[in-house]
Amino acid sequence: MMSKLIYLFLIVIVLLQSCKKEEQKSFTILGEIDGIKKGKAILSKLDLTTNERVDVDSTTIKDGKFTFIGKVKNPYVHTIFINGNKQKIHLFLENSKISISGNKTKLEQVKITGSREDSLFRSYKLDDIFDRKKGMEIMIKYPDYSFAAFTAYYQFQIHNIAADTLATIMNNFTKPVQKTVYYQHLNTLYQTIKNVAISQSAPLFSIPNMQGKKVFLSEFRGKYVLLDFWASWCAPCRAENPKLVEVYNRFDDEKFTIIGISVDKSKKNWLQAIENDKLPWTQVSNLKGWDVVSGIYGVKAVPQNFLLDRNGIIIDKNITPENLLKKLESLLK
Repeated sequence: MMSKLIYLFLIVIVLLQSCKKEEQKSFTILGEIDGIKKGKAILSKLDLTTNERVDVDSTTIKDGKFTFIGKVKNPYVHTIFINGNKQKIHLFLENSKISISGNKTKLEQVKITGSREDSLFRSYKLDDIFDRKKGMEIMIKYPDYSFAAFTAYYQFQIHNIAADTLATIMNNFTKPVQKTVYYQHLNTLYQTIKNVAISQSAPLFSIPNMQGKKVFLSEFRGKYVLLDFWASWCAPCRAENPKLVEVYNRFDDEKFTIIGISVDKSKKNWLQAIENDKLPWTQVSNLKGWDVVSGIYGVKAVPQNFLLDRNGIIIDKNITPENLLKKLESLLK
């Protein structure tokens, strides 16, 4: 009798453990937003390969409540759009039971519980992900979080981080994080960045200009060149354009020029932005969005730029117009 009880007890334990494991393989999002009677909620994410929004799921909102049930392979940043694209909630989604509560007038202040990754994500501001000091803190202090790999994915692009520091950050991530989508993309980016680091030769390319004629980077040897990656839809890019025009007009075109490399897809929007911003320098684009050229330079977000010397060697990256002016005045005085 006793052996049978022990046997039954062991079966129960195994079943409980199986259920527990099964629960960890899926997520449930329970949302309740005051001030919204009905509508539609869409769960979306950013595809790191195409840099485009992907709608994962949708559900109805009734009396302010909505539910999403599904699975994610690894923790990943998602966005819930409420009744359109203007009202949204960002969260770091993982396989757990997550509760969201708040008011429609203050969606940026919603309370989210149940996600370890999101707790860390929410303890920082979105701008902190791109800030050099805060970003470094996240990457160094939290190597066991996917959020740290997510942060590194953008930090590596926009800041000139020393090669040994990059290596330390990469090697510091724990094995579970190294299996995530963010780390996999980060590792690919890391290998690319090493090829476009300061002191490296800028990868050669040929891209059609506004008239469809191929422009070769090799044609610009003998002058300082700023490779400016931008897009018509990029607000920070457009805000920076007038300052770049001022810098460009300060120097002889035989000594310094700019090549604008657009990641646009719409030729109409691209040409209209060039006209509106009165950009006088060479403009090129494959009109394929994120393409081979942006890929070999490790550009996954804009604006970004690379300053090349007369021999096509990268001497600076992501330099502001103000610092670009000072540097060129020193180089060309």
